[in-house]
Amino acid sequence: MTTVQRPMKGIRVLDFTHAAAGPFATVMLADLGAEVIKVEKPGRGDGSRHMGKPMLGPLESDYYVALNRNKRGIALDLGTPQGREVALQLAEKCDIVVQNFRPGVMDRLGLGFEQIAARRPGVVYCSLSAFGPEGPLSDRPANDIIMQAVSGLMGITGEVGGGPVRVGAPISDFSTGLFGTVGILSALYVRNQHPEGQHIEVAMLDSSIALMSNYLPAVAGLGETVPRCGRTHAQIVPYQAFECSDGAYVMVGAFTQGFWRRLCLAVDRPEWPEDPRFETNAKRLENRSVLAPMLEDIFRTRTREQWLDTLKAADVPASPVLELHEAVASEQAQYNQIVQDVGRDGIACPTARFPVRSSSWPLAESQTPPRIGEHSVDVLQDVLGKGEEEIDRLLSTGAVGVDRVDVSS
Repeated sequence: MTTVQRPMKGIRVLDFTHAAAGPFATVMLADLGAEVIKVEKPGRGDGSRHMGKPMLGPLESDYYVALNRNKRGIALDLGTPQGREVALQLAEKCDIVVQNFRPGVMDRLGLGFEQIAARRPGVVYCSLSAFGPEGPLSDRPANDIIMQAVSGLMGITGEVGGGPVRVGAPISDFSTGLFGTVGILSALYVRNQHPEGQHIEVAMLDSSIALMSNYLPAVAGLGETVPRCGRTHAQIVPYQAFECSDGAYVMVGAFTQGFWRRLCLAVDRPEWPEDPRFETNAKRLENRSVLAPMLEDIFRTRTREQWLDTLKAADVPASPVLELHEAVASEQAQYNQIVQDVGRDGIACPTARFPVRSSSWPLAESQTPPRIGEHSVDVLQDVLGKGEEEIDRLLSTGAVGVDRVDVSS
């Protein structure tokens, strides 16, 4: 098989994003080989630098590091005419522009789609927002936890009879970034048909609701509600975690009739598949309150490892319920090399590797995320061709900032 360069090599991205949804989109583009130029405010930078725990320095938190590998960093004060002009000049040299400010902010700065498309015909411009560009909530501030709440994600998550629970990962943020990336790649594919450029818009609300697509026909079409099911499932039985004799849990996913029959044999209940209460998934849903307690009693008779061995032999989907630290240290995760180090100066900083593999292009060799303005001078020279005198003038006005550690070295 012929090995080729990463698929987005030669594509340049101007990244105005911050926090999580936008940086998650642009880090995937960087992992795919695009040159991503991250724009930050001088001094403070991306707000995610202040979230979580410091990893590589006081302004390089675990949150920031995880979402900004493989990028070049320039610090621009977009509140100044000079800073905005440099941003426009950079946009002229880029194929893609991504931003996740509130609707209207970039337009007021003169950096909206229409303004950039006028100077960079054919640009793919992606806007990520909380509620979308228009509508009664479009100007409201929001973040992942707000979107999980307002989308219904928290409403369907939690223990039976308990209150709503946030999904542990920032799933609204990350799903929006994923959908944004799909939109960007699709726009690139057809950009020759759109010489005027394309504006891709993704709302966190829409992305979050789309994650629950399997429930929408019954909810929107039949007026049904989705109850909180804890470690079970609202549509499939048995599809849940069972407590074992040692207090550990085993997750069982018998989501087809074939797996259901194998599970019945594994738990020594060969008669259940023919029992009219349990013969179909619809019947098992109807009689969950009967079936689930019987299965729970059976699983409490053996340890988790004993059940995992039994279910593996029966070819039933099953796994231990692991904590995150156990999952990343697991044999399969280690084999897949999903964890990578993007540290510097002898400081290790493990992050998740881009999970897509190809038979023809190699995995990304990840670079450490940039300090604030780390590559400002390089970008002005390499991308815009500015000379030393003009760069010094921009630095002196404060319109462009630099990372003093790198400059002094």
